[in-house]
Amino acid sequence: MNQKKTIFHKLSWLVLCMAVLAVLLSSLPVMAQVKAEEVKIDLGMRIIGDYYNEVKAGQDNRFYLELRNYGTRPLTNIRLISDKAEDWVVEFTPANLAYLGTGEAQTVDINIRPPDKINRGEYRFTVIAEATETRRAESFWVRVDSQSYWLWIAAIVGAVVVAGFIIIFIRFGRK
Repeated sequence: MNQKKTIFHKLSWLVLCMAVLAVLLSSLPVMAQVKAEEVKIDLGMRIIGDYYNEVKAGQDNRFYLELRNYGTRPLTNIRLISDKAEDWVVEFTPANLAYLGTGEAQTVDINIRPPDKINRGEYRFTVIAEATETRRAESFWVRVDSQSYWLWIAAIVGAVVVAGFIIIFIRFGRK
C-alpha cells in the first residue's frame, strides 16, 4: 500500500506542477516576431542605343529611353521632362506613364533636335522622371555632328588643284 501512496503522491505532485506551470504560462503575453518588409523605391533610366549617341544638328534624332522600376512598390503618374540647353528640343513619346509595376520596364521614344547652327562637340542634357512616389534625374551625353560643307569644299579645291597640275603638265610637258 505504501508503494501505491508513493506513486499517488508523485502523480499528484506532477499534476499540480503542470497546473501551476500552465497557469503561469497562460498569464504571459504572447510575443510574435514579424519581419517588416523593407520598402524600396527606385526608378532606373538608360538610353538604348550606341555608345556615342551621335546626333545631327538641325535634324530629328530618335533614341529610346528605358524606364525600369527596381523598387518594391509600383510607381504611378510618371511624368518625363528634360533640362536642356537653350534652343534644343527634347520630346518624349509618351511624356506621361500612368503606372509602372514592380520589376517592370517601359520604353519611351525620345526625339532630340539640336539647333541648326551649333558647334560640333559633346553636349549634356538631363532627363527628369517625376512620379507620385519618387523623383529621378539622369544626365546623358550626346555628340553633335554638325552639318559641315567644309569637307565638300576641301574636296572640290583639291580636285581643282589636281586638274590644274594635269593641265600644266599637258601644256608645258615634254615635247
